[in-house]
Amino acid sequence: MNNSSNIRNDTPDSQKRRTGSIAHASDVLVCLSNDIHTVTDISRQCHLGKSTVHRVLKLLEQSWLVVQDTSSRRYYLGPLVTRLASNPVTMHEYLLMFAGEEMKQLSRLSEDTVALDIMIGIRQFSLREIPSRHDLRVTQERRMGPVRSGASAKVLLSQLNDKQLRAALEDIEVAPDTDRTVTNKEHLMAQIKEVRVKEYAITYGEKIAGALCISAPVKNYSLPVALSVVGPESRLHPKAGEVLEALRAAVTRISQKLQAFPEKMATGPSRQGRPAAAETKLPRP
Repeated sequence: MNNSSNIRNDTPDSQKRRTGSIAHASDVLVCLSNDIHTVTDISRQCHLGKSTVHRVLKLLEQSWLVVQDTSSRRYYLGPLVTRLASNPVTMHEYLLMFAGEEMKQLSRLSEDTVALDIMIGIRQFSLREIPSRHDLRVTQERRMGPVRSGASAKVLLSQLNDKQLRAALEDIEVAPDTDRTVTNKEHLMAQIKEVRVKEYAITYGEKIAGALCISAPVKNYSLPVALSVVGPESRLHPKAGEVLEALRAAVTRISQKLQAFPEKMATGPSRQGRPAAAETKLPRP
């Protein structure tokens, strides 16, 4: 989709023109990643002359960062980009850099497992996990799996718009992990929309029997991100309010740090500028 707000930041700081070959090259690559593929459209989007865009594209093509379809004369991201992005953990190092200390603080406070997940397509990928120090603890068995149930999955899906959410739920097979798993897709959609407003989710035993999960969204990133605390319900529930408050403060700080990055590394308005979160009320198990 050709969405200029995903590329340009209208804040005063960003209105200072970025100049130089590297800046031009990065702007062109962002255009290609946003489905803008012709010299004319890239020139218009980046406010660069066509000759400049053509020169930048040819330089990028020499390094395999860009390839051209000679029949349509359209340009696309090249194989070197795929190679650089092939390791999901390495690709998201700067997110991990901003989240690392916050995760450690949550681990010390909660004494339970803290996890940072992203959503790629309709699959949930665990970037980092700090296991609980207790012998009785909840950890993720798989590094990647379908987005299906539990608080973190609902938080990830809540960061999609309504059209994307409907499409995702059509493709997701909601199988019951426990007798508390929400398998009715209409009910699940309603819960996800509620999470979108509240900006957190708490689930009891939906994914793992006897486990409680508290999750909140990290904003201003290129993919949906969820930061979660999960542990045995018997241990985590008595301090769930305190943990939720700390978790929401943590995701706010991480989101603010991400927002300081150039707009091209952040998301568009569809995942920014949300209404203020509603008053926190813990659901009963």
